[in-house]
Amino acid sequence: MGTVKNVVDSKNPPQLSEESLLRLAALKNRPIDYSDIPELTAEQAAEIKRQIDEGRNKQMFSLRLQRRTIEWWRNTIGEGYTTAMGKLLDAARKHPEWIKESLQLR
Repeated sequence: MGTVKNVVDSKNPPQLSEESLLRLAALKNRPIDYSDIPELTAEQAAEIKRQIDEGRNKQMFSLRLQRRTIEWWRNTIGEGYTTAMGKLLDAARKHPEWIKESLQLR
């Protein structure tokens, strides 16, 4: 049996039956049961906020590096090595002398 794919046009959604509309209306004033959802800790909320704030400012970027450079970062830093690389590039913006020095090393 093949895969079934349904596509819904959000600008022209299918009409709901009268029964479905009545069932939705009955749910309108029903309280939400949060008992199976744990509360966030302050640390979790702060981490979510940080990730949202950072996500808005990040852009995907492709960079060609030598294999040995990537392996060094991966082996030295481990998980999160691309984040560390990004932080180093951000720090370099504040230290133009690093960039000038690296260009002279060629």
